[in-house]
Amino acid sequence: MNYKIIVSKRAQFEILDITDYYFQINLELVYKFYLKLEETYDYLRMYPYFQKRYKEFRIISIKKFPYILVFEIDENNKSVSILSCFHTSQNPEKYPLKN
Repeated sequence: MNYKIIVSKRAQFEILDITDYYFQINLELVYKFYLKLEETYDYLRMYPYFQKRYKEFRIISIKKFPYILVFEIDENNKSVSILSCFHTSQNPEKYPLKN
């Protein structure tokens, strides 16, 4: 069964910051990032049950990029809520699950 992907405002802003950064480097990086992000969304639509990392939060990495998506599953609505897109090299104190 396919799950609906819901991207929070926070995650949308984080993704926008990422693409702005990549745009300054190279437009093709923006394209590649969006491609891998969409592949990750497609995978989550089919297989959202990753290991819980903290309370009800789960994590999936975006292949070939140093980012993870933090998400939770709403089984009643058959949806996956993307809460954050986090750079894995950032300070662990900034980790989105601790906020």
